[in-house]
Amino acid sequence: MLLCTFLKRKNAFILCSLALILPSLLISREQERDILLEFKAAYFQPTGSLFRHIYGGSALFGPEVTFKLKNQWYGFASVDYLTKNGKSLGLRTSTHVNLLPLGIGLKYLWCMNDYSQFYAGLGFQPVYVMLENCSPYVAKNQNKWGFGGIAKIGAFVDLPHHFFLDFFVDYSFVKVPFKNSVVPAGYVQPHKANVSGAIFGAGVGYRFN
Repeated sequence: MLLCTFLKRKNAFILCSLALILPSLLISREQERDILLEFKAAYFQPTGSLFRHIYGGSALFGPEVTFKLKNQWYGFASVDYLTKNGKSLGLRTSTHVNLLPLGIGLKYLWCMNDYSQFYAGLGFQPVYVMLENCSPYVAKNQNKWGFGGIAKIGAFVDLPHHFFLDFFVDYSFVKVPFKNSVVPAGYVQPHKANVSGAIFGAGVGYRFN
């Protein structure tokens, strides 16, 4: 059962990555092609008090593609994954959360020098939240989409042979409404989960130009 659950989550992560990133690779026109494909690792620090007290901070990882649209305007698409164990408030029963944040939006890039570019961006961010609870008073499994946005600042640093580093700070602002979820009678149902937070990290990738 645990293996099947893990494979389902892994497959969902891979499919979302391909669905978001592969079409992006075809958008830039050939004569202006500038595509940055990277894998990122980061630390997610939740700003919602309830999420922070139950789960604390956690690692976040996933791929992102940045592609030229026109002049200094670029589009981006990303898929991330977070998984973390925690303890519920009060009874301190075990709980587990999986987050699958998707991102799509715009970045504006400008050169700092011959080997680095600074960027700032804004985008739309759906997040799929999967909760597993051990408390007898809460539904065991709850899955729900939430929708919000993401703000980005960072810098690309060129390396030899078209490789690059990406140092970034993001802020994700997403709330997930659980109040319309179907749960068995007698269970406690949360009205809203705040999964917003700051993201500090770095990525390494390859630049196609």
